[in-house]
Amino acid sequence: MKCPKAKLCGGCPLISVPYKQQAQKKQKQVEELVKKSGLKITVNPVVMAKEPFGYRNKVIVGFAKDREKKVYSGLYAPKSHRVINTSGCAMQPAIVNRIIDAITRMVGSMKIQIYNPKTGTGLLRHVLIRYGKETDQVMVVFVTAEKNFPSRKNLVNALRTEFPQITTILQNINPRDTSIVLQDETLLLYGKGMIEDQLGPIKIAFSPSAFYQINHDQCLVLYEMAKQSLGLTKTEAVLDTYCGVGSIGLFMADACKRVVGVEINKDAIVNARYNAQLNHIDNIRFVAEDSTKFMVDAAKRHNYYDVIILDPPRAGTTPAFIESACALKPKKILYISCDPTTQIRDLLIFRKHGYVTHQLSLVDMFPNTEHVESICLLTPSKNASKKFEKKGPSKGAQKPKKDLNPYEKALLELKQSKKNKKR
Repeated sequence: MKCPKAKLCGGCPLISVPYKQQAQKKQKQVEELVKKSGLKITVNPVVMAKEPFGYRNKVIVGFAKDREKKVYSGLYAPKSHRVINTSGCAMQPAIVNRIIDAITRMVGSMKIQIYNPKTGTGLLRHVLIRYGKETDQVMVVFVTAEKNFPSRKNLVNALRTEFPQITTILQNINPRDTSIVLQDETLLLYGKGMIEDQLGPIKIAFSPSAFYQINHDQCLVLYEMAKQSLGLTKTEAVLDTYCGVGSIGLFMADACKRVVGVEINKDAIVNARYNAQLNHIDNIRFVAEDSTKFMVDAAKRHNYYDVIILDPPRAGTTPAFIESACALKPKKILYISCDPTTQIRDLLIFRKHGYVTHQLSLVDMFPNTEHVESICLLTPSKNASKKFEKKGPSKGAQKPKKDLNPYEKALLELKQSKKNKKR
């Protein structure tokens, strides 16, 4: 498929590449990362999406005017504030595209001022749309530079009339000079402030800022894969870190004794607790705390969990998290990542602390882009741990500097080991 805007907006750089080739390219890239790391891991073929188009359930658009002063909307060009007209984007569901086009038309007809990032003037900065594929529910969030929003009642009424799928509308006030879209103050203009989706047997409700996987169908594939690989029993306690709105923990709850979910975003925790009630799940609780801090404290208290799950942001997790997680000596650690580069970096530290994996599975959560989701199951390896402890720095190795983190030290030892083998 060809898109005339692909090179301009950067949202789907692989759209002109046949889908099977995209999957092969992603697998090869991850294999190269593994090879460079020195880890002995088999990279499994990418689990491809049945539908590589129209999957994005979260879209943020900006607004601008053309030479004829007509309002248009779309994604931003990479590393800029320049709005590209992406009307009818193939990555977005049809209903989302229709709503964006309608909002764009209404903004122009109601003469709503568009925010200018260069001058800091104007009102409407962005529109955020979230979509529940199974429920067909839509959330619309108007992000404005100030609280006063002329024509908002007319805009809300017009949208509700034209699109019954819109079940909630909000206004988020963002007066700051920042690339971060949402700020703390949000006004409810219509509905409950959140929408619901159905993820397999679980109902998931989420608010504007709460994390929810962007591809519903592939998310379900990923979670089923995770559940199968863990092979949970009714006697096991599960710790779900970086839990977002609680979707992974809720998905696992019926197969284990109890679940504890940890997430730093307080709004997401509110969502998670609501989701537990929504699904009548009573063997799960949620804690609003930074995942690394929680893990470090758990290690100090010698808390025990049979299984630890982590699904961190693109930056990966921290050395302190890994060290503390391994110190708890769980039977299994499941690591889900949206960036194999940082995941493989973290796997080196896990290995240093005695937890290893032998295979990495890939799920194409983001067709037509460079990104891929990766998942692996880590288990204790006494041999690997002892080997690391006994070996220590190789002869002739430079003494690691005190300010090196565990990852950097592990890499230094790994590089020196390879040099010695070549001698």
